[in-house]
Amino acid sequence: MSSPPARVPRTDRRALKATVAVLIILASAGLDQGTKSLARARLEGNPPVAAVGGLVSLLWVENVGAFLSLGAQLPRPARMVAFIAFPLIVLGLMIGTLVRRRGVGWGTLTGLSLIAGGGAGNLIDRIFRDGRVGDFILLGLGRLHTGVLNVADLTVLAGCVVLLLAPSRPRGTAKETPGA
Repeated sequence: MSSPPARVPRTDRRALKATVAVLIILASAGLDQGTKSLARARLEGNPPVAAVGGLVSLLWVENVGAFLSLGAQLPRPARMVAFIAFPLIVLGLMIGTLVRRRGVGWGTLTGLSLIAGGGAGNLIDRIFRDGRVGDFILLGLGRLHTGVLNVADLTVLAGCVVLLLAPSRPRGTAKETPGA
């Protein structure tokens, strides 16, 4: 008969979760920046490339707005605040939540880390490319299609899906009772 597995000390679990969060954020932002660099080199100035039976088109565009060019018409100072300063604050708060908050489950940690990594990928573009974000993926089926996306956008979307599917509290935590 085997003995039950040893419990990992709380500080070790927090360090493990912080490490996993940092790795997800770095991997997400790195993959985004790598794919943008490749797409820019291969697609900029060239006609769109159809892939996956026409379900995916690859083309290089730069966006000064947010999703679907929202806010692109704002004056430059307003765009800088809306698309650089505000996201930096939100990104800092998300990372702070991941690192300092007790009881963050693996699903929540993964979802928030993916969102933070995608946000960091687009933020890198905004900071180092004069407020522009590179996009290169267009998904479509017939007349239905997305706006032009990048890997950061897909990572943020994946993080949102993970958060929706994640349990509301980590396994092994007792449900709080009112007044307790």
